[in-house]
Amino acid sequence: MMDIDLKKLKLRIPDWAQEVLSSFETRAEPHNEVQISDALRQAARSHEDMPPEDFKGYHSEWAAFLFMEQPRKDGLWGTFFAPMVTATRNDGKKLLSPDIEDLDAEVVTRWEERARSVKDPVMRARYADLVWDLKRAITNDRPSHEFVQIAIDAYVEATATNLYTIDIEGVQWLQRALDLSLAINDEERASHIVNVMFQFYDRVLDPRHAGVWVFPFDTLYDKKGLLTPEQEGRIISDLEKMLEKLSGKGKPEEFDPFGAQAAAERLARHYNRGNDRTSVQRVIKTYGQSFEKIAKEASPMLAMAWLQPVVERYEQEGLKQDAEQLQLLSAQKGERISDDLKQYSVVVELKQKDMDVLVDHLLSGDLQKSLERIAHYFIPKADEAQKFLEKMKTDAPLMSMIPITIIEKDGRPTAKIGSVDEDAEGRLYKQLGETVSFYQRFLVFVLEKLREKYAPSVGEVLGFLCRSPLFAESRRELLREGLHAYEQGDFTKAVHVLVPQVEQSLRNLLGLLRIPTTKTVARHPGIEDVKSMNDVLGDPRVRQAMTENLWRYLSVVYIERRGGMNLRNDLAHGLVDAKAFNRSTADRVLHTLVVGYFRSTKE
Repeated sequence: MMDIDLKKLKLRIPDWAQEVLSSFETRAEPHNEVQISDALRQAARSHEDMPPEDFKGYHSEWAAFLFMEQPRKDGLWGTFFAPMVTATRNDGKKLLSPDIEDLDAEVVTRWEERARSVKDPVMRARYADLVWDLKRAITNDRPSHEFVQIAIDAYVEATATNLYTIDIEGVQWLQRALDLSLAINDEERASHIVNVMFQFYDRVLDPRHAGVWVFPFDTLYDKKGLLTPEQEGRIISDLEKMLEKLSGKGKPEEFDPFGAQAAAERLARHYNRGNDRTSVQRVIKTYGQSFEKIAKEASPMLAMAWLQPVVERYEQEGLKQDAEQLQLLSAQKGERISDDLKQYSVVVELKQKDMDVLVDHLLSGDLQKSLERIAHYFIPKADEAQKFLEKMKTDAPLMSMIPITIIEKDGRPTAKIGSVDEDAEGRLYKQLGETVSFYQRFLVFVLEKLREKYAPSVGEVLGFLCRSPLFAESRRELLREGLHAYEQGDFTKAVHVLVPQVEQSLRNLLGLLRIPTTKTVARHPGIEDVKSMNDVLGDPRVRQAMTENLWRYLSVVYIERRGGMNLRNDLAHGLVDAKAFNRSTADRVLHTLVVGYFRSTKE
């Protein structure tokens, strides 16, 4: 049936489909649009061999109740209603279900007739709203205002007669009715709907259902002229009462920090409008204290996840001292973060023969050629990482969608990375960081074999580096000191001396590119400071001068938090653990010095 051009068929509603529809037309129990569509689909399973004309009739009704509400104008059709399912075939073609391409003027006429005749308000609202919203998209004809009025009144009736299966459906019906009334400037209907909203609100109010009790504020507060002063005052008063209940001052079973936050944020908007800073801070602190309460008894990971947004909110409202107190609590919890973390590992088998082939390849020729090959080989390839991430979207879609938080050993969250689609840059750096980490053992092994084969002196390595114009003569002795410490196994000194030389070489690159090496200091006119590694690697002109692989690699090693080593920044702030000053770290720093030989050109 899916290959049939439905528009070429005559519409005929089969008896069995009409029976399903009739059963809902007289139903007094709560029901919704999806239930009607599902009932039609279930019935159709017993009529798989239906004639094409019957299929078109069935499809027109099934689709009518399956369309998803999407109150945005940036959808596929620029309409309120959208397909329930959107997918892409292997050939790239989009599959939509339902799809207005399968509907025609005859179907719309059917909806119009049903909107005028159906007694059930749930069905009547859907038919009329479809005509109002989709008729132009399907037929290029304008719908009559009769149908928007039918839809508005039917939504209100369906809510007033308690036909919603869950409270939030009633909220959605009333919100749609109000939006339609405002769209056609029907003040009388809009005013009536506001009154119905308060009646509905009184009927279903429950502290456990935040999506319901916030809707008067979310729907009405910013719409000028809709609320009387008394109604607006009631909304704010009820939010204050809800904040008090949910923040722990009510019944124990009503305690809900997330609900308290929902109330507090809306109250903050109200008080901000009146420039009442005292009240803003009061409501924010009230919900924050409820999170502080549950965080004290929670596991470290949960506690830190709950507290960090509150800290940020306190800082936004100028509650510096309160923010610092929560930071101390978060740090205290973070000391035991390892209790919540599980380590997963994968065994990778390496064959000695393969390692020998790699070493022979990288170390063939003389010392200079070997260093050049090592420099190239251990720079991760950005395009390969990007291809891996794209493949991950298919092979491991859930992993590609789950956001990532980078947590240090002391429990500090230092970076957040979104999904592959939402944060492609962050995911790329995370993948490059993992690549660097994976190949670290190989780098250490190859450099060990290099020392065994060539026993390079400090002078020979220094001579190799200083062939590049990036290493100024004035820095020669500092490079010598750092390389000597590396040779002697004094890795703490080697890293502390050599990392700043990497940074200075990047500033020298700025000079070669005729880019200033200094920057003005904010709020200090006439004062300049040298550019940091962060400044240099973030400059688009520097990125253009290097290969993408190179500048991303240096970023991952030295300044990138999103899965990178962030070595330069952590070293500058004294955050590198003593155990990290080892052969592995020193070898990575040496490698970044070696790649400096190529930094003045695009390799």
